[in-house]
Amino acid sequence: MLCKYLMKNNIKKFIVIMGVIGIITLAFCGCGKKSKEPKAEQQSHQEEQKSEEIPKQLTELEENIEKIFKSLEGPSVSMKDEEGKNGSESSHGQDKGSEGEHGGEGGESQGSESEGEQKSKDGQQKQSAQQKPQQKDPWKEITPIINDMHYKWNSYMPEAAKKGANKELIDNFSNALNNLTNTVTNKNKTETLMAASNLYSNIPDFYSLYKTGTSPEIKRIRHYSRNAILNAMTENWEQAEKDINKLKDSWSLFKNTIPGDNEENSSKLDFSIYELEKVIKEKNQSLTDIKGRVTLSNIQALEKALEEGKGGQGGQGGES
Repeated sequence: MLCKYLMKNNIKKFIVIMGVIGIITLAFCGCGKKSKEPKAEQQSHQEEQKSEEIPKQLTELEENIEKIFKSLEGPSVSMKDEEGKNGSESSHGQDKGSEGEHGGEGGESQGSESEGEQKSKDGQQKQSAQQKPQQKDPWKEITPIINDMHYKWNSYMPEAAKKGANKELIDNFSNALNNLTNTVTNKNKTETLMAASNLYSNIPDFYSLYKTGTSPEIKRIRHYSRNAILNAMTENWEQAEKDINKLKDSWSLFKNTIPGDNEENSSKLDFSIYELEKVIKEKNQSLTDIKGRVTLSNIQALEKALEEGKGGQGGQGGES
């Protein structure tokens, strides 16, 4: 009887011990799974936060608006590059023209007087023919750009709506594009530039639908800067000052998010905004144009540096 009793006790102890071991094992396994799952979710969330691909239609719509500003010689973000190219092309044309003139002189000295006169006339005709292609009609350049924008906008609208763009934003862009198209038919430079600026004002809101490496707020800063320049062109100083105030508010929020390694670009833009505000308050039209273009150039430099660095700007979008 005693042996049986001891055996039963040992069996019970064994079962209890095995049960405890099993519970501990399950607990450790559970902890291991729980610790792994959040890491996987966190990693996936971080990758999601890094950046989203911006639809090609949106970037091309923005580029087309800039092309309109360039065609009309308005305040654009890359005017310097275009002017450099045009300048080099112009100098090459002058070199060719001078070569033609020297050739005409040589022929005149070797041939008769009548032949020299004829060659001189031919040289003048060639020179005028070379100059004609440089005198482009900007409206002929803008018309196909506008037509292309309507196709791109029609293609992008479903994507924007799917991404969460509200009806007001979609209607605002659509109405602004129609207004720009109608303005272009009148061939009024100032009105077209203002209409293009109004259209661009919606671009930052569309970029805000995406998580990007650089905050779309910098595009809003560009819009307010350019709008101030354009209003100064028409001597609408009251609106130009309003644009400057909006620019300063937007910039004060944005500059606090800029990484320390972009301090130089940030400082340049900060001072250029200060100088732009000063000449607008003085109602100095010519200086506003110059200071405004400097500001746009600094915005472009900062945006490029942030896109290359991607530091400190991750996930700026969507909620802004």
